[in-house]
Amino acid sequence: MKIIALGDIHGNLPALEVALRECRAEGYDVLCHTGDLVGFAPFPEETVALLKSEKIPGVRGNVDESVSTQAEQFGSHGSDGQRRRLEELAYGWTVAHTERQTRGNLGDLPFERRLEAGDRRTVVVHANPIDSSTCLWEDRDEDYFREMGDAADADIIIFGHTHRPYHRIVDGRHFVNAGSVGYADDTPGETGYVVVAVNGNVEVEYRRFPYDVDRLVRAAKDRRFPAEAVSLFKAS
Repeated sequence: MKIIALGDIHGNLPALEVALRECRAEGYDVLCHTGDLVGFAPFPEETVALLKSEKIPGVRGNVDESVSTQAEQFGSHGSDGQRRRLEELAYGWTVAHTERQTRGNLGDLPFERRLEAGDRRTVVVHANPIDSSTCLWEDRDEDYFREMGDAADADIIIFGHTHRPYHRIVDGRHFVNAGSVGYADDTPGETGYVVVAVNGNVEVEYRRFPYDVDRLVRAAKDRRFPAEAVSLFKAS
């Protein structure tokens, strides 16, 4: 069985379109997302509409939940300082430019989704199996991962939230961070996804592709998206 998971998209339609094109070219048995469909790029409406029209299942991220309720804050995924300030500007714009029906669609996303991948119980969540905002960093100690694995009650845990992909195995459980489609911390200016292949063994691979960042920049200007916040998506 071949699962492709799309990590945090964050309203980046140009990145999502490339990722979906490459997914189709590669092929899969299951395509899903780890939440945070909106938040920091200027295409919240189009992003949610595309995923809905393509019937791609997924889960609710912390930013999705905050936008759905028009909350003043969106929680944390590990950023601070200047980056956090720019994210807050982008988040405020997103709340103001997301329609009621779209907010409802975001709020209706479930906390988790469960799959059967061969004989491996698989769960998709946003940040971790307990809540949607606490970062599950790769360097946490094994006891913490054991706690998360027990809470998940699964053999494969697919998640996102930190925008940093990794695959870690603790006591035979596979923790797979999908990274980010639209706001990658490891490879700015690129998009991609994670492939989890289950065929006796569990194999995890990451794909990365360039996308049209200039299109995002042009749309941001046309839509009066906060100019400073556009720098979040430019490769340094």
